[in-house]
Amino acid sequence: MYNDLLLTSVMETPFITRRRALAFLFLALGTVCGCRSMVAANPPLKRFQFSLPRMGTMFNIELYAASSGQASKAADAAFDRAEELEQIMSDYRADSELMRLSREGVAAPMPVSSDLYDVLQKSLWTSQLSGGLFDVSVGPLSGVWRAARKNGRLPDAAEIAKARALVDYRNIELDPAHHTAWLKRSGLRLDLGAIGKGYAADQMLAVLESHGIKQAMVEAGGEVVLGDPPPGKSAWTIGVDTADRESGGPPCSLLLHNAAVSTSGDEHQYLDANGHRYSHVINPKTGWALEGESSTTVIARDSTTADSLGTAFSLMSVPDGIRTAESLPGISILWVRQVGGKWKHYTSRGFPAACGGKAAK
Repeated sequence: MYNDLLLTSVMETPFITRRRALAFLFLALGTVCGCRSMVAANPPLKRFQFSLPRMGTMFNIELYAASSGQASKAADAAFDRAEELEQIMSDYRADSELMRLSREGVAAPMPVSSDLYDVLQKSLWTSQLSGGLFDVSVGPLSGVWRAARKNGRLPDAAEIAKARALVDYRNIELDPAHHTAWLKRSGLRLDLGAIGKGYAADQMLAVLESHGIKQAMVEAGGEVVLGDPPPGKSAWTIGVDTADRESGGPPCSLLLHNAAVSTSGDEHQYLDANGHRYSHVINPKTGWALEGESSTTVIARDSTTADSLGTAFSLMSVPDGIRTAESLPGISILWVRQVGGKWKHYTSRGFPAACGGKAAK
């Protein structure tokens, strides 16, 4: 269906930098064994990979299927779903549903699609959980910092203060009875960049499952969501590219299935100015981008949650983050930070010991 669709049955392991949520996968081929009658009824599954650009980055699918026809049909449908979601949630497309809401949702509550409503609902939950450190009304500040990275200059305090005055998730009101969204302040601009790709990854995995493919992985710009493990394996093996990796930090590998992983960091999306390094992660409370090299890795049950919490926990102090993470079922976090010029790993309860880490005091 897509001329630019890449399909392979065996390929080298992909490497995903921190710019794309800092995760990479090592996948090993498994085998399916059985007697001749079982093989005839259930042919061995083969490994396929598909890639297409979506949401301003590359989306990848790894899956196991009985035939290339089944694999291609399922992947086509999954990429169609991603394209549908991009048209809903993009803040780069003037005709997207999100941008229409930003323009028209101030005058009166506006009916929105189930997808946009669900993402906004989860966004508000994350905002409340984090005390506003995650905030999809951050659009005015996103615009200021995008221009700063493009021009290679630090925004001035007046620019930031003006944009910051427009940011407050409490000005977004959802009505579950009528399925509407209302932006209660003029000038509010929504940016779903910290949750949209995670939601897309979840939806794409669901599409693959609806086509009978359970053993699959979707990587949406670095947001990774996993289904059942590959044939003959107990889990997928995921290597996390932490902030200290290039400094000789210890490798971090995770064995997971039916879970999601997101790592937030600043390998490429950053601004160097006045001797400081500013991340693409913006603190909505101050208006300023996160300073210094760091990474925060979230394991969750779904990619929507992992994606949004990656931003929230990046901005929390490690002690506050550990307390918050340990109050949530199915969530575990790894923080990699520089302390006194040395790299430190901190983890919440449940994060695999292979990645090191200790509780913060």
